[in-house]
Amino acid sequence: MASILQRRQSLSSQLVAELRALIDKGTFKPGDKIPSENELMTRYSVSRTVVREAISGLRADGLLETRQGVGAFVTRRPKKRLDPFDPQDMQAVLHIIEFRLAFEPEVAGIAAKRRTKADLNDLKAKFDDLHSKSLDANSFVKPDYEFHLAIAKAAHNPYLIQLGEHLGPQIIPHSIIHVLAPEIPEDMSFLKRVRGEHEDIYRAIVDQKPQAARKAMKSHLKNSLALYSQYLDL
Repeated sequence: MASILQRRQSLSSQLVAELRALIDKGTFKPGDKIPSENELMTRYSVSRTVVREAISGLRADGLLETRQGVGAFVTRRPKKRLDPFDPQDMQAVLHIIEFRLAFEPEVAGIAAKRRTKADLNDLKAKFDDLHSKSLDANSFVKPDYEFHLAIAKAAHNPYLIQLGEHLGPQIIPHSIIHVLAPEIPEDMSFLKRVRGEHEDIYRAIVDQKPQAARKAMKSHLKNSLALYSQYLDL
């Protein structure tokens, strides 16, 4: 086992991931007792609170059961699931955009068909928030993600909403691009163009034009893919 967890994510989330991985690969099998709270605290250099939060999370997922005064035991191996995105290089960023291209245009088309008045109010608020931000990559990320999530919600498909929430702001390239490749200059013209692309998507959904919404979303993502492909070898 690793001895110290990095502090990029919450420590309890990292410990959940570590223990889940050990259960998944069979280090701990169904029926096995996992290390005690004190042992986990020592191995991972974390507090008792972190350990208890992690065990509680795994218990909620049905992977562990706790027995008073005895400890925590593995009940089953985890089902395979989509891991949260955590791009570590430019190729991963491109893979994420390709992944989005596979479904987001259709989500926009469905949203254009199904959006309600309440959806339009929410989408307008997110759109206005996106356009009120200064043209800065860091301030752009959160409203950009929330705009795309609002589109998923307007599609009224619970699985699409869950997927959007699960993926998180990491699907927005600018959330990580200047960490992975700080030498890339801030392209203000690109950010302005992105705003225009968002407006095309928004207008198509407002006007209930599914085909136009699909086309606008596809164009938006393809433009991002083309831009970041230039920096693949940096």
